[in-house]
Amino acid sequence: MKNLLLMLPLLVASCASTSPGSVPIAPDGPVSRTIERVLQRTEAYMEMESPPLPLPDEARGQIEAAIMTVRVMTALPEVSGDLLLVTMSGIIGLHDTMIQMDPALDQLEREIYLEDSARLVSLFESVDIRASVAITN
Repeated sequence: MKNLLLMLPLLVASCASTSPGSVPIAPDGPVSRTIERVLQRTEAYMEMESPPLPLPDEARGQIEAAIMTVRVMTALPEVSGDLLLVTMSGIIGLHDTMIQMDPALDQLEREIYLEDSARLVSLFESVDIRASVAITN
């Protein structure tokens, strides 16, 4: 919880100005919809009575805090790709693991769901501020 409280002011400060490493987030745009699909799938797995991968309470709390932080970030008009990548890395890792371990999914469903997270990682990495600064120098 302490980390969450410290992260919110940093998020607002980092997202307040446009930078080369920012991801534009439209409320109903493709980025926000893809992020929300990954978040909702992760939450659905966490709420299952018998999830494919049981989570300890501490890990559950960290993932829930990260999900809440991402939702705050996506309410902004743009956000740092680096911050999204760092904040969502645990969520995406859990999402992909649960998808891989879910016996109810067929191979096509797995590939579709995993593509969402792969697309997000690719987007966040492509707007990496360090790479953007290196290109302009």
